Amino acid sequence: MNYRLSYTLPLFCLMAWFGNLFPHQAQAEKKRPNVLFIAVDDLRTQLHCYGDEKMVTPHIDSLAADGVLFKKHYVSNPICIPSRAALLTSIRCERTEQAYGPAKWIELDGVSTIGRTFGNAGYMTASLGKIWHTVGTLPEEKADQFDVIWKRADGDIYTDPKLSKLREELDYGDKARTREIKAQLPAAEGPFDVPDEAYGDGLMVPEVIKLMQQAVDSGKPFMFMVGFQKPHLPFNAPKKYWDLYDPADLPGTPTLEDLPEGASKFQRRTNHELWRYSEGFSLNQPPRGEAAARLRHAYAACISYVDAQIGKIMAALNKMNLREETIIVFWSDHGYQLGHLGSWTKLTNLEMTAGSPLILSVPGFAQGQISEKPVETVDLFPTLLDLCGLPPLPVTDGVTLRPLLVDPNSKDWNEAAFHVVRRGGKSVGRAVRDEQFRYVEWRKGWNESSELIEAELYDYARHPEERINVINDPEYSQEVKRLAKLLWSLNL
Repeated sequence: MNYRLSYTLPLFCLMAWFGNLFPHQAQAEKKRPNVLFIAVDDLRTQLHCYGDEKMVTPHIDSLAADGVLFKKHYVSNPICIPSRAALLTSIRCERTEQAYGPAKWIELDGVSTIGRTFGNAGYMTASLGKIWHTVGTLPEEKADQFDVIWKRADGDIYTDPKLSKLREELDYGDKARTREIKAQLPAAEGPFDVPDEAYGDGLMVPEVIKLMQQAVDSGKPFMFMVGFQKPHLPFNAPKKYWDLYDPADLPGTPTLEDLPEGASKFQRRTNHELWRYSEGFSLNQPPRGEAAARLRHAYAACISYVDAQIGKIMAALNKMNLREETIIVFWSDHGYQLGHLGSWTKLTNLEMTAGSPLILSVPGFAQGQISEKPVETVDLFPTLLDLCGLPPLPVTDGVTLRPLLVDPNSKDWNEAAFHVVRRGGKSVGRAVRDEQFRYVEWRKGWNESSELIEAELYDYARHPEERINVINDPEYSQEVKRLAKLLWSLNL
């Protein structure tokens, strides 16, 4: 059974590198494929192609029709900074003990980053929008290396510049002033009758298209990472996307208003992120009724807005005759509860936030297929190198997904997915997800030697809606032992 042992391959990488320096003539004449990596912030699997028939997402659906949709894709840590660090280095948060804050991966020897790696291989590289999410002393230009880094203008999250400027004045150390400011800030702005370019995601699209043309003119393959901010809070999108949905019949999976029976107390989240955008929401009481419906309406509108921007990029790609030589990845850094299980945020070891959409559309491989096999974000960097004929990473915690692009439900795929959440700087929940179960251990530290606080087991064959923690059911005693052993099998 191959359960994701991380590995270091110095000799193999050296051999592969020399092999690429002196390729056969046929390979030398063949241009490497382009890579268009589309990242979407805070997007759960609320898409038409994932089974939500009320959602209007034709362009994302088209990507799924041209590739493989992964139903069981899991991020390394369901919050922006660590999830994106795992994507862009292929290093697990369990290895780095990355939770939030300053980057931890830079402390490890031999770690590669995606922009620098593709750039060194002769690709034109670009990072547009939200790709790396770094804080502290490691800005993106030091975290990685791209030929072009494009960021949206500061303060464009609201259509009204006065609101954007007001939010910049927030000082959480001054509670009175913070309340005064937030009372004027709508958490779900709109709908305003404005063009797509009123927000940063719409402004970014022409930049992407311009860079694609530059790559064509240069004759170099490109690796562009395009990061959409929506549907991250505040949930604002132009009116025409709000109008796609009936407020009385909104999309979205059925919402359970409390945690699963027997769930760990650590799975409960406050509404801190929502509260940061408006004083109108409580930290501990989730929105209900009309307020909840408006937020869900706004979230759906944001998804359709992003889908439309993706459609513009795809139209340009087709017009330039690049589609058949371009690998496309569609990915989100984590899911989002949106009121499900009593939470309006992310960062839980549960399905709705640990899982996120993943579609790989690769010319010459499977099309219109759905994979039920567990895969991870750390797999994407190794997969792209493999598909582009580049040397493997010297240090990685991922594996190539090529076998699942050939046979999306291969019986030879024995991988499980691992993810982690930290609570309050002390308690750490490490989890493993196979095809049927999720097993979670909450400990007072990152290691197996740390004190065990409690554990959880969810059986998705019997309870697909995650309604009950079955850890104390004697029927599952052997599964608990198996999964506990698997959880700590990683060679980090």
